[in-house]
Amino acid sequence: MNTTKRVLFFFVLPIIGVLSYDPTFLFGVPVLLGIVILFLLGLGYLQWKGNSNALTFAIFLHGMNTIVRIMMIASTSLDKNGVFHPAFTAFGMVGLIISFYLMLRLDKVDVRKTFLH
Repeated sequence: MNTTKRVLFFFVLPIIGVLSYDPTFLFGVPVLLGIVILFLLGLGYLQWKGNSNALTFAIFLHGMNTIVRIMMIASTSLDKNGVFHPAFTAFGMVGLIISFYLMLRLDKVDVRKTFLH
């Protein structure tokens, strides 16, 4: 796997997938945002260095994010008054799709080969 794909799969897409929420919400919690970004960068660094446990945890993390996104979209895209929230739904779908893709992609043979030393 080349360097561009490694940066994309270990750093860029995980941050976008996990933090894909309405920007007004994200900027309201800057400390939490910073902690999550540092955590994901650390996890990406461990994967970059070939830690197979970090890869397993990343796959688990994206699987859980996929499940949580499905439950959140299903329960909060419409409020109890029947008002549709397009921004929440759109950002939720982006996060769902990216995390689902990463969950499947990180478990492929070409990615796993980079962890065999």
